[in-house]
Amino acid sequence: MSATARHHVANVLHTYVEIADRKDVDAVVELLGAARVVFPGAGSGGARELFGRLWTDPAPHRHDVSNLIVEPAGDGLWSARAHYTRWVLRPYPELHTLGEYALVVAEDGWRVRALTVTRTWTR
Repeated sequence: MSATARHHVANVLHTYVEIADRKDVDAVVELLGAARVVFPGAGSGGARELFGRLWTDPAPHRHDVSNLIVEPAGDGLWSARAHYTRWVLRPYPELHTLGEYALVVAEDGWRVRALTVTRTWTR
């Protein structure tokens, strides 16, 4: 595996998480562009519509990411998966979600081609 690819994919994933924590729809559209996004219970679709619906709850939240695995997927693509926890702050932190991210990232510009979010457990 390329250490450079792992670095870039980790940066893209952590950028996504930071944007999610801010619930910044414009920034997630910029990051994900035309990527295929699949989110549990919300179906799939364009980033603006999907995240516009997902991030309507005003309660702040925070995501933590761990266990990132990055593997070559051929043709300049990299496949990645990671675990995440989502804490809802109402007003004290409550563990709300355990899940996984799966990404396909293109080496050319390190752009996300696909993001699939799954949930193992939700409060």
